Amino acid sequence: MAPVLQCPDCGSKHPLGEVPEAGSFPCKGCGRVLKVPERVSQAARPEAAPTRVEPAAAAPTRVEPPVPPTVASEPSATAVMPVVETNPRPEPVAPTPASRPIPDRKLGKVPMWMRFLIWIVAVPLGFMIVFVVARAFGVFTSSQLSDVFLASDTDRFWPIARVLPFVALVTALIVQTGVYAIARLRGRSR
Repeated sequence: MAPVLQCPDCGSKHPLGEVPEAGSFPCKGCGRVLKVPERVSQAARPEAAPTRVEPAAAAPTRVEPPVPPTVASEPSATAVMPVVETNPRPEPVAPTPASRPIPDRKLGKVPMWMRFLIWIVAVPLGFMIVFVVARAFGVFTSSQLSDVFLASDTDRFWPIARVLPFVALVTALIVQTGVYAIARLRGRSR
């Protein structure tokens, strides 16, 4: 079999006769731009004629034949070529504490109607959880709840205003957890 160069990405084999002597060429299989290794000598190419070396007048120099490691003459041998990219990838930057890498999890997209449904469930559930906990700790009593509906002054809303930030926090946690759980389930199913 004639010597070939093999693409490292798709494995397409390129006979040395079809490869330019220097520079780069596109792979026939995947289209990636491949660089011709410098180690590929003229002697390894089938159409190249051996060049004659004139003996020097001074001391004879020993010329060793080049060993092309990227040239495969057997079908079972694989040759790896260096790859030249037209758009080189940027160097990886060490993550700072502010920008931690995102774990590689498969998350599916959650449709808007599901998010809306989660909010409809989360708002009353957040109120109920916070009011039950507030009542258990004595922050919000039954008489304060009845005053909200029966009293006429503006101070009647103060007990609810104290717990509203906690209601917002619990509601946001319920929504975030629900959206994340649905995204994980939809990601696994794909």
